[in-house]
Amino acid sequence: MSTKNYCLQSPESTDNQKITSDYLNPFRKSETEIHHHCRAKFYPDINGNYSLAQIQKFSTPKFKEKGWEPVTSSKSSVRADERERGTPDGADISRATRRAKITAFDYIMCNPDLNAFVTFTYSPQAVSDKSSYEECYARLAVRLSNRVQRCDLKYVMVPEHTKVGDIHFHAIMNDYALRMERAFSPKSGRPLSHNGKPLFNITDWKYGFTSAELIPDSEGDRKAVAKYIFKYMGKQMGQKIGGRYVLCGGDLKRPIYQYGESETEFLPDTGAVYTRSVEIDSAGLTYDEWSFI
Repeated sequence: MSTKNYCLQSPESTDNQKITSDYLNPFRKSETEIHHHCRAKFYPDINGNYSLAQIQKFSTPKFKEKGWEPVTSSKSSVRADERERGTPDGADISRATRRAKITAFDYIMCNPDLNAFVTFTYSPQAVSDKSSYEECYARLAVRLSNRVQRCDLKYVMVPEHTKVGDIHFHAIMNDYALRMERAFSPKSGRPLSHNGKPLFNITDWKYGFTSAELIPDSEGDRKAVAKYIFKYMGKQMGQKIGGRYVLCGGDLKRPIYQYGESETEFLPDTGAVYTRSVEIDSAGLTYDEWSFI
C-alpha cells in the first residue's frame, strides 16, 4: 500500500475544503492508518442505544475510515476521472443498486419510528401525464417538504413505473407525521385489510389514491418491509427513475462504524444470525461477513 497522506475534511467547511494546515497535523494520517481489515456496523434502537448489526472483513485492508480524503485530491481531478470512466456497465449498475439497497436498509433499521408503509398513486384529473416522474414528484415533493418541516416527517421512498408506465411511490414513513384514517370499501362499506392488517388512507393526499399499512414494532417486520421495498428497486432493472434509486428525507438516524483488524475485536458472546465467506478470485481476496440481525 502506498504512503499517500490523507486529511480530515473540515466539519465547518461549506465548500468541501480540506484541513491541510501544518498546525492541524493531528488531522493527518497515512494511508495505512485509515485503512483496516474489519468494519463493524451498529444500529440504534428507539432509545438511542447502539447494538452490533454486522461485521465485515477483507483479507487485505479495504475499509477506509469515513471523512478522510487524499491531501493531493481536487474536485477537478475527481470529475476528470469520472469522465474517463464512460458509460456505466452492468457491474457498475449492479454495485450502485446494491449500495442503494444497503442505504435504504440502514435507514429502515436505524429508525424504528418508520412504522407506516405507504403507497401514493395519481389520478388523470390531478396530473396531465401519470407517466411523468417530474410532474408526479413535483406534486409529492411539496407535501413532503411541508411535513418534514412542520411535522418531523421521515421517509425512505422508492419510485416505480407500473406495467402501463404510470408512476407510483412506495414509502416507509413515521405515522405520527401523517394524517391517516381507516380505509373502507366504497362498495360494501366494510373496513379494508391486507394480510389481516388494517389499511388506512392518507386524508390530505388530493392527487390520487393512497394505501397505508402500519408495521408492527419488531426487527423482523422492518426487515420484511425493507425486502418489500427492494422488490420495487429490483423492478427498475438498473434504471434510476428520476435519477435516483431511493429518496430519503427528514431527520433520519444513521448507523455508526468502528474499524479494526480482526473480527475478534467485535464478536459478542452470542453467535451471529448469518455468516458467509467468499473467495474473490479475480482480486485475490477473501471476504467474510457476520450479521447479528
